[in-house]
Amino acid sequence: MKNFAGNSAFTLIEILIVLFLAGLVALPFTNMFLFGVQGSHDNAEHVLAYNLAREKIEEMKGLPFDLIKSDYENFREVYQDRPQFDEAYYNDTAFEKFFSDVFSNNSLNDSELKTTFTRLKLIYPKTYLKQLQAYPEDYRHFRRLAKVEEISNSAMPAKLKKVNVLVFDKDNKKIAEIATFIGQHK
Repeated sequence: MKNFAGNSAFTLIEILIVLFLAGLVALPFTNMFLFGVQGSHDNAEHVLAYNLAREKIEEMKGLPFDLIKSDYENFREVYQDRPQFDEAYYNDTAFEKFFSDVFSNNSLNDSELKTTFTRLKLIYPKTYLKQLQAYPEDYRHFRRLAKVEEISNSAMPAKLKKVNVLVFDKDNKKIAEIATFIGQHK
């Protein structure tokens, strides 16, 4: 080709080689970017889970000492007369695999979750002295469970309870756990 006024032009091969080399240099940075995005998502999930656990601990701290009980003691009747949940009604270990007091409006499209929510909504005010509320959609994949263990000396009535709140993700993997002691003061 003729070179007009001293202008030089790039050929298609030269442009493709430069793009290939730029892609090779950028490849490690894309992996680093993807790793950062995944880490950010995981961190956000853990923050939400710990907020749920902390919220439940604070709710329980505000209760009279006698009302502080495990979710199994308080809410197992939500599974009563439901054949697919018989084991959860009679067995606390099975109960822990199903129970949650975290619901979003979209999760209530599932008929089983809606039945649980409806039954739980009737019991919740007696147990926690407040209404059960639906959570934003960010919380739809979480399950939360509170366990309470009385710490007592055999000669005295219990004046201390260990409260353990567990939060599970959509794969039933525990991603948050907070424990505290609540005592009865006189």
